[in-house]
Amino acid sequence: HARRRSPPATIAAAQRSGSFLPGNLKRGWRALLASDNAAGGMWAVAVDGQSSRWKHSGRAMGGAAQAHYEARLQLVAWNRARREVEVVVDAYGERDLRPADSTALVVSVPAVARRRAYLGHGQVLTTGYHIARPKRHAYLERGPGHHCCVLAFDDMVVRRAGARVHFVYNGFGAHNGFAVPPSRTPLEGTDYECALAFSLPSASELPPGAKLPHAFFADERLHLGPRLERVGFVSTPLGPDAYDAAARGVTSWSNVPEYALGRYRDPARRTWGVGPRPEEPGGWAMP
Repeated sequence: HARRRSPPATIAAAQRSGSFLPGNLKRGWRALLASDNAAGGMWAVAVDGQSSRWKHSGRAMGGAAQAHYEARLQLVAWNRARREVEVVVDAYGERDLRPADSTALVVSVPAVARRRAYLGHGQVLTTGYHIARPKRHAYLERGPGHHCCVLAFDDMVVRRAGARVHFVYNGFGAHNGFAVPPSRTPLEGTDYECALAFSLPSASELPPGAKLPHAFFADERLHLGPRLERVGFVSTPLGPDAYDAAARGVTSWSNVPEYALGRYRDPARRTWGVGPRPEEPGGWAMP
């Protein structure tokens, strides 16, 4: 049982966070292992998935002859104490880039699993997909053409074995004016693509005794695949120290069109992906 919960990693993380100190750990090391040190931080996975792009890239928009808007879900972390997952969405575009804070997740499951596709907390998946909207958010950076945002969702989105978790930048519905047409499904997106972020292991792929979400984030016996990487324990809530925007930003992404990226590379003449001015305060704080 202790090996299944990877106690060396949990204890090391607790020591780094300070939650292993006697004054903080009132119930002993067994409670620490049982909770995966939930009070000290979160287990996180870096995502190298698909982009949610504006479907009309290349058209004139936002003052540009060839406009482009693109977002990626870059990091997902499990906040066990709050029963939430926190994600980092990094988006670039013209100066009229829409807000990142309404970005939605779309959870889908294989057709054979729909009849009994329970997503936890009493919610049942009957249509093959479920739209999850953010409960709260905080911006790591917000400029006219660059939004880097942390969003918190109910952790039911990572509790269903075999589920595929997608995201749609800027989300759905009347709150932003871009609802899904009645003839389409959320998996078709809006005028932004519905992009696959990551897939959860099927029940047959889970190691003996393992359960989601813990297995996905912290069980080293479970191989996550080539586009996912466990990054260990991070602070809660997610902050600037958990995501390296410079190293994982748009210049590291593949297939960004040159008509956009070329307007980003020179900071002195940048007209695409424009961030906040240096003198503007950061103001990061997750409620």
